[in-house]
Amino acid sequence: MSKKEITKTDVRDIVKDEIDKFVSKELDNEIKKILSNPSTKTRKELSTVMGDAMESVYKMLWQKRDFWKKDIK
Repeated sequence: MSKKEITKTDVRDIVKDEIDKFVSKELDNEIKKILSNPSTKTRKELSTVMGDAMESVYKMLWQKRDFWKKDIK
């Protein structure tokens, strides 16, 4: 009985398959864990980005306030 040697392509396929399984099953849960912890850098960065986006929208609306008051009827 001969043993089959594992080739580089076999290893690549196995790794790709395992990564696909992780992404489809576990990644969402891992991200949820990270974002639910208020002391993580990821959550702090996400909060900063969301705050900056809301501020930008508010500033744009404020700059266009005359349009909202006069031109929309």
